[in-house]
Amino acid sequence: MHSCNLERVIMECEICGREIKGRSYTILVEGSEMTVCARCKDYGTEKPFKEVKKLQLKKKRAKPKSEPIEFVDELVENFNAIVRREREKRGWSQADLAKKIQEKESLIRKIENGEITPEPEVIEKLERLFGVKLREKVPEVKVETAGSKITPTLGDVVVIKKKKK
Repeated sequence: MHSCNLERVIMECEICGREIKGRSYTILVEGSEMTVCARCKDYGTEKPFKEVKKLQLKKKRAKPKSEPIEFVDELVENFNAIVRREREKRGWSQADLAKKIQEKESLIRKIENGEITPEPEVIEKLERLFGVKLREKVPEVKVETAGSKITPTLGDVVVIKKKKK
């Protein structure tokens, strides 16, 4: 006689966390697709119903594939001081620098005081003008929970940059 290991898949509502008994609903909540119970379906816009198999064969879990680390450009920690130093080294006023990169003087003041993070286009103009790098590649960290119900904490996600001396 042939035996087959079939296990019941328990689905949990992605809003309230209760076990979904009966029909599940797929809804859109602020652009995110969620599988929810009948009680929570009104929190979003319902997507058309799709037939869901009640029983599924349990597959052996494969080891999570290690994805290549993606690097994202971020501003260097003291970008505002670098901009001020480079401007002063050339003997330019904030107004002079603003004219050279075709931006407002108030923008230069806010950048140098660290009040704002400049747009990528402004960063590119400053890098080209001064011949310096204001951005660095930082690895993007992805946290894999491997099917556990543990929610990652801030400490699991934060990457601490070491100060360069």
